[in-house]
Amino acid sequence: MKNRQELEQKIIEKAMKDETFRKQLIENPSTTLNVEFGFNMPESVEIKVLEEEPGKIYIVLPFTPADSSVEELSDAELTSVAGGSYLDCVTYVTACGGPQCQ
Repeated sequence: MKNRQELEQKIIEKAMKDETFRKQLIENPSTTLNVEFGFNMPESVEIKVLEEEPGKIYIVLPFTPADSSVEELSDAELTSVAGGSYLDCVTYVTACGGPQCQ
């Protein structure tokens, strides 16, 4: 994958087509992303998956480096992430099917 947006799009597309994957992604995102995409996230990083509901939309704001209370990943942790991508915010699955919602 070239970037985070492409990875997120692949995850959303798969979740919209595969209900089992969708349920696994919501219940255990780190393991599911590792099994399906070879995406290895350091244990110090938590991945949360949110599913939108009718009448509710989530806006995900990126990490702000000015927040000094958040530790940075080491070079070794960054290197361990498959494809050079780092999922540093919440990954979400839209109930409406993705890009056509925009």
